[in-house]
Parts: sequence; structure tokens; C-alpha cells
Amino acid sequence: MRKNEVATFVTGQQLGLLGGPLYTTYKVLGALHYAKRSKGRAVYWLETNDADFNEINQIHYIDSEKNLRSLKWDIDSKGYSCGNIPVDEKLVSVLNEFFNTIKVTEHTSELKEMALDCYAPGRTLGEASASLAAKLFEGFDLEIFDPSSVEFIEFSRHILLNEAESTSEGEQCNLFYMDGDRRRAVFKKEGKYLDRGGVEIDLLSSELVPSLKTRSICQDAYFLTAAYIAGPGEIKYLKELGRNFKFHNVKPAEVIPRMSIDLVEPSVKRVLGKLGNDISDIDKINKDEMIRLKIKDLTGFDKKKLVLRSDKIVDNLISELKDTGLSADKLGKKLKVDIKELIGIKRKSDKEKSESVIRQTEMLYKHLRPFGKKQERVFNIFYYMNLYGGREFIKQIYERYDNSVKLMETGND
Repeated sequence: MRKNEVATFVTGQQLGLLGGPLYTTYKVLGALHYAKRSKGRAVYWLETNDADFNEINQIHYIDSEKNLRSLKWDIDSKGYSCGNIPVDEKLVSVLNEFFNTIKVTEHTSELKEMALDCYAPGRTLGEASASLAAKLFEGFDLEIFDPSSVEFIEFSRHILLNEAESTSEGEQCNLFYMDGDRRRAVFKKEGKYLDRGGVEIDLLSSELVPSLKTRSICQDAYFLTAAYIAGPGEIKYLKELGRNFKFHNVKPAEVIPRMSIDLVEPSVKRVLGKLGNDISDIDKINKDEMIRLKIKDLTGFDKKKLVLRSDKIVDNLISELKDTGLSADKLGKKLKVDIKELIGIKRKSDKEKSESVIRQTEMLYKHLRPFGKKQERVFNIFYYMNLYGGREFIKQIYERYDNSVKLMETGND
């Protein structure tokens, strides 16, 4: 029976450009944090087998002109597992545009050189991602693991074959087989295993890789994982896999939620103070509604309320005129149009007075909820490293790692 000399803390994530979204960094730092506390081992599982290229081929950031920008590596992935996609000149061009359009700091040149050294044409995205992770977490005691390794594939084979055998007739198996650089779904029909096109597959001679429902089982069997650092979505599906773990006689790891924080830059902190808001307000209220409320607070003007009130006044007036025997429907419609025009003129005037507040509010949402999403799901670590310390910025977050913290201030005022 396999045994671990020390407790192993694992986290994992699909590949992403420039290290992927911020929460990937938080997950890795979580594994390192808990491993250090327990004098254990930290493992970062780079999910090279995932094939959802359109989910990972973009970079979002705030450029030197303070605009929210998106760059896309727009190629035909040919259905390859993401780890097998070749790095090409198009990706190099995307990375160059990123570094050429962010604010230039003392760290920009070094970070650009590091990224372009990793994402070199001739490498696969999996190789480039592993190289980048090694540099980002240099100095940490972190094992970077690629599940496409021969050793892991051979170890997982018996689990995946058992999973295939237990699959109900007519159902898709919780595994894939590799067809060159592509992973293919497997279906069970009349005791045979077929691909999506109905071609029979010899699982015994095929290279098999886990699916979402078997990855954690193979992972915990291989590493004898003490704990897995997980995001909210992972926590949800891992709770549903109890019977699967039991079937394969694998002990599931303890699941520890990853840290989830908003990085608050000095300029963002100042604007929050000026507007009298905190992050909870940003989460509860969308940007447009927040702007409306701010204009209302500043000017006492509420367009929606004023339109409803004026419509009611007009309706009452038309009703009284009708009581005298006058037909006033056309007058009512014209009055409502004219009043809305007057309200619009007043709103425009008050909005001009409120331009500063509008800009500040838009700036908050740009930094904290870009594209209406949590910051950690949109930006990558390079944007912040460039502004606040280079690779040392990762160490700063690690030293302040705390699962109960929801905000982390960056830089100095």
C-alpha cells in the first residue's frame, strides 16, 4: 500500500495565459500556506488535458490609458487538449501587445522577458505554462504536476478501466481516450466502447485520461491527498462524488476553500472613501444603478420617480377634463412627451454636474468588477506584479494569506 511521509496539499486549475485568472494564484498560495503550516508538501496540478480553449485564450487588463482591454489569441485549436496546443507567433504578438500597452514601470521589462522566454514558439502551451509557473513560484517549495506524464497515466489506468466497466449501458463514460493531441469522449453500448462517431475503441491499448468526475479520484489515489484547495464550483461538485470515491475505494481529500480577495489599489481605496462605499455595495448594486443613486444623492434628482409622478399628475388632469365632457387623450399623450423632454433636459444638466462622480464610480467597477465579474476571475497576476513589486508581489500575498480576509490593499498611498 502506498504511503505518504508528509501530508500532501494539492490544488489545480486549467491552463490560462500569463498564469490564468487571479484565483489560480490564490489557489496555489493556499496549497503552499497549508503545506507550510503542516510541514507538508504542496502540489500544483496543471490541467493540460482540458480542451475548452475559448475559456482560456484571453487576457483582460487595464492599459496605460486606464481603459479596460481584452486581447484574444484567436486561432483554430483543432480540438486539441489545451496542453498540446503549440505556442505560435500569434500568441507572442498578443503578449507583446499586452506588455507594450500596460503602464511602464521598473518591473515591466523583466516581466516581459520572463513571459516571452516561457511562451516561446516550438513549445506547447502545457510546457510554456509549466515553465511560467516555475518562475512565478520560484523560491517556494512547490511541485508542479502535469497529468499527461506517463507515470500518472499508467497509475490511473486501472481506475479508469473500472469506471468504464461500471458505466451504465448507453451512457458516456467518465473518462476520455487520447486520439493524438485530442481527447475523445467514450460511450458504452452493447458491451462495447465507442467514440462519438460510433467507432469501437480498444480501451486496453488506448491512452486514457480522467474526466471531471474521475480527475479528483485519480488525483487523491495518486497523491494520497491530505487536502485539496478548491474554488466554489469545485467544492460543489466534489460534494457530489462521495459514492464515486467509495466505489473506487479511494479516500477523498479534505476540501479547503481557497482565499477569495479583492485587491484594492491606492487609487481605488481613495475613491471608495470619497464616494462613501465599500466592496459590499459594489456586489449588491450594478454599475448603472449605482450611478443613478449617486446622481440622486448629489442632486436630489430621480428620473424614474419623477416620470412616474408626472405621469400620474397628467392622468389625473386628463381624467378631470373628461369629467367635464372634454376629449383630452391626445393632450395627455403630448403632455407626457413634453414633460419627459423637460425631465431629460434637467437630467442632462444635473448629470454634467455629476461627471466627476460618474467617472469615479465607473473606475471602481472597472477595477473591482470588470465586465460585471469578480476581479479575481478576470485579471491575471501580471497586471499587479507590474505595478506593485514584480515577482515579489506574489510573496507579499503569500505572507498575508488568510482565508477569512476578503480585501487586500496593494502599494502605498
